Amino acid sequence: MRRDFCASAYVIDPSTKKILLVQHSSYNKWMQPGGHVIGDEVFEETAEREVFEETGVKIKIIGDRFPRESDFIRPLGIQKNYRDDITHVDVIYAAVPYDSPLITIDKNECVNAGWFSREELDHMDIFPDVKITMDYILKNIIK
Repeated sequence: MRRDFCASAYVIDPSTKKILLVQHSSYNKWMQPGGHVIGDEVFEETAEREVFEETGVKIKIIGDRFPRESDFIRPLGIQKNYRDDITHVDVIYAAVPYDSPLITIDKNECVNAGWFSREELDHMDIFPDVKITMDYILKNIIK
């Protein structure tokens, strides 16, 4: 089975407590922006690039660097997502908008994008882990 390495970010605006989601064209579900690692990118760079390509939003990944301050930011988790005969190994991060939270959708990258409250997620076609991860970030990282 082939493995593809990916990175994504759960971007939450601290002032509104809303999450940035994209409507994925293949799954037709709302999910965090992200995608495949290209070349010699590290996972943080992939997450930042993919969020910007899909939404036009620049982000700051948040988290601890351990054990040294010069190390990479520790991800929230590493997911295994299966599709056909491919395993997508997705390194996920928490992030905040770096400057403006205004969205510019690239239709080549996703169907749609938007900022959503936690309550709105209950009425959307999303994967269950989106709500679980947003709840975790709001409770433990962005209070």
